[in-house]
Amino acid sequence: MRVDQGKGAVAFDNMQDRSIKGTTAWRHYDVILDAPKDATGVSFGILLAGTGEVWLSNTNFDVVGNDVPITGLGDSKVPKAPVNLDFTA
Repeated sequence: MRVDQGKGAVAFDNMQDRSIKGTTAWRHYDVILDAPKDATGVSFGILLAGTGEVWLSNTNFDVVGNDVPITGLGDSKVPKAPVNLDFTA
């Protein structure tokens, strides 16, 4: 999921750090991002790497309290330029 403000992304989570692998039963997954009041768009979808099938059901957008941590990168964590270009980290 990505939250846009104008031409730039201000929040992003592709679940890379908690990817779904192999054959699994139905499970509940959360993506929680801060969306500023002046956000101009929200995009969401599913990425399937390799062969197989993926299904999406019962998708909701809900407002949660500030006590619920975000799962992706918010605007304070998105670098303004490329980082780790020498691949040392």
